[in-house]
Amino acid sequence: MILSVSTWSAHPLLFGGRMSKADFVSFIHGYGARGMEVVDIDFEDTSYESMKELQRIGQDQDVAITCMSLEHDLCQPDAGRRREDVEKVLHWMDTSKRLGVDTVRVFTGWQKEGIPYEAQMEWVYEGLNAIARQAEAMDVTLVLENHNSVCLGADEILTMFDRINSPRLFTCPDVFNYKKFVAPDVPVIDEESFKEIEKLLPLAKNAHIKICEAVENNTQDRYLDIGRMLGLLRNYHYDGAVALEFMWPYMDKRRDVKEELTKALQVLNYQMNLEK
Repeated sequence: MILSVSTWSAHPLLFGGRMSKADFVSFIHGYGARGMEVVDIDFEDTSYESMKELQRIGQDQDVAITCMSLEHDLCQPDAGRRREDVEKVLHWMDTSKRLGVDTVRVFTGWQKEGIPYEAQMEWVYEGLNAIARQAEAMDVTLVLENHNSVCLGADEILTMFDRINSPRLFTCPDVFNYKKFVAPDVPVIDEESFKEIEKLLPLAKNAHIKICEAVENNTQDRYLDIGRMLGLLRNYHYDGAVALEFMWPYMDKRRDVKEELTKALQVLNYQMNLEK
């Protein structure tokens, strides 16, 4: 498996201009990363030229772009806005293809009040189906993260996949997204979370590990059993990118983002090297 880092992990630094592209790549490379997952919302300039510059910086330090990801919502009530959302994904796919990056992370959508859930599931189908058909034409791999509030459950996702029936549609499993809360900002990833995520592992082509707070001398996360999740990935013979998403929104605001991200990188690097 390849240690990758989502640019979202450094969003407060990258988007605000406190960290340059070169600084980000050098930083993650220094803690063992050989890949980066690029998220559109982390950069003010997402043009092909800007992303190509980031790719070149990475190549100079042997850090490849493992996935191109973007924020979008297929469940917007207005049909025109939904078409715009699909076009946004297609544009990002085109950028990815031009860069030679095979994998694009996609979402479903956020549930809207006052609209039947079944109708919103149909919107997800319509949007994903259109995106998947274009992915087939472009020979691009789509990885759907279990992320949004519509079509979140593993069985829902697999049923949607059966309906779309595309050879270019895979999963981006993230067990943290099946968390529960025992108190505000206190996530619990329990047996049910792991059972749910395991259903998505046979179709995994990208994977996320969310880390909120490094503990045990920067070898563990406070909430997620990372070793168990990596073990499940190995059981399903997964050998792709494992992208760190440092959960800075959960961070104690008195702490420094870069320092806490450093610790999170140390945690994932340690866990991924345990069985080498």
